[in-house]
Amino acid sequence: MITKEEEKEFKKPKLNKIWNFLIYGSSIAIGVFLVYLYSAYVFINK
Repeated sequence: MITKEEEKEFKKPKLNKIWNFLIYGSSIAIGVFLVYLYSAYVFINK
């Protein structure tokens, strides 16, 4: 039988994976977007 405590332990890693993916994915996307904006700004002001 699975107790409530064990059930929580099984659910935690999945949630952590989702949150890690969201946090790292969004930060990488923002970083790439900022690099793109900066390069566009430099290119326009040549």
